Amino acid sequence: MGSIWFDPEVLGDSLSETAGYKSGLALSIEEMCDHLVDTGYSDLLRASETQVIRLRAEDYDELFYKLLHRIGYTKEEFNGDTTGIGLFHKYRGTKLEHVHTGVQSLFIEIWPKLIEDAIANGTKTLDPTLLIRTAFEKFGIEGANLAVERIEVIDQGMRLNPNSGLRYTEWKSVEALESLFKGGSGEVEVGSFIDQRFVNYLIANHNRLSDMHWRKFEELTAEYFHQLGYCVELGPGSNDDGVDVRVWKKSQDENSEPPHMIIQCKRQKAKVEKVIVKGLHADMQHLHAEYGLIVTTSELSPGAKETIVARGYAINEVNNKGLRDWLKALEKPGSGIVRI
Repeated sequence: MGSIWFDPEVLGDSLSETAGYKSGLALSIEEMCDHLVDTGYSDLLRASETQVIRLRAEDYDELFYKLLHRIGYTKEEFNGDTTGIGLFHKYRGTKLEHVHTGVQSLFIEIWPKLIEDAIANGTKTLDPTLLIRTAFEKFGIEGANLAVERIEVIDQGMRLNPNSGLRYTEWKSVEALESLFKGGSGEVEVGSFIDQRFVNYLIANHNRLSDMHWRKFEELTAEYFHQLGYCVELGPGSNDDGVDVRVWKKSQDENSEPPHMIIQCKRQKAKVEKVIVKGLHADMQHLHAEYGLIVTTSELSPGAKETIVARGYAINEVNNKGLRDWLKALEKPGSGIVRI
């Protein structure tokens, strides 16, 4: 492959605009550099702001895929295989080699027809049914599975390739990553309380949980219980009497009293002291809630834990480790950068 010459600032603009189109998040040049530390590209990207840079096309693609992965857009770093050559190596020398070879031949024969049909019908969507059905008829379930795998590889390559206009989600707008840490009430496109783009980012960068804006942390908590199927009410954020989130059982709604559970969110690095526990218990009694929950990026102090046990409070804790489990449960890679 050839090389690409970038005038000053062009590399950063190209990278951020293309990644932003795919993922829907906006990053500054410094944020991109921070996420590419230890990849060998961070210093090059920073230097490209003032210097002409020569980069091989395959290196640009690798840089692009690393960035997508590090912001949580892809669960694993894409290897750049847009043709399916990786499947050839995967099945070579195995009992499925002949099936893969046969499916590959079917793909070469049928795929152009699918493209012709899509053009004739005026659609950009290909219907792979014919390929999968033919593979099944010739090679059984193994053939159908390999056909699906082949289609998934091609689809992923087209949607992630920086030179392709395809993407997984047609975002209405981009969201600045900065708002996750400084606050902001942008429209939630995927999700109900917090945008899925931020959730995917935190999955890949869970070490930044304690850096979140306190309101975004409350939104994350509300989103988790909402996706579990509970009725959830997010507090106003101020003058909420210490109750950040109220949760009702599935059979209830926000107008039902009392709430099943009330939640206090503590986005902090210091341990949560027993005064918070006592305050939450007082709120539980006032609202007649069955349970209380403290969600924190840190953990309860020994004194706070002792208070819960000694007084028999119906209060539980979700600490940093528990939050990581929450993020895994909320994971939807491919749901979500433009330079700012």
